[in-house]
Amino acid sequence: MAQAIGPVLVVDDDQDSRAFLAVILEMLGIKVLTATDGEEALAIARLHRPCLILLDVMMPGMDGFSFRETQLKTAELADIPVILVSAFPDQAQIQQRLGPIRVVPKPVEIDQLIAQVLTLCEPSAGG
Repeated sequence: MAQAIGPVLVVDDDQDSRAFLAVILEMLGIKVLTATDGEEALAIARLHRPCLILLDVMMPGMDGFSFRETQLKTAELADIPVILVSAFPDQAQIQQRLGPIRVVPKPVEIDQLIAQVLTLCEPSAGG
């Protein structure tokens, strides 16, 4: 039996997008946490220490850019990998503002997303 993976934190202000990603991950046996904006995501990440964050860019309040900038300046969160899952059209601007970061464009290609999640969020070998 495979070891449990997760949690993965899904951050998106769109309820349908959050639910879609959560269902896909949960079908793979991955525990999922959700947040509706960057502020909520920071609090959840501090509390639950996810193995991966799936992050939308365009959100009200603290957007994905501000979240990522804050995350990288926060010692206990800086090493958590992030995949941007976004319809934000300007990939060059994303790389310019955030540096090298994995991006899965919306609409999401499920196989691509799953492969990246499983690569970045492997079960612990010590379990």
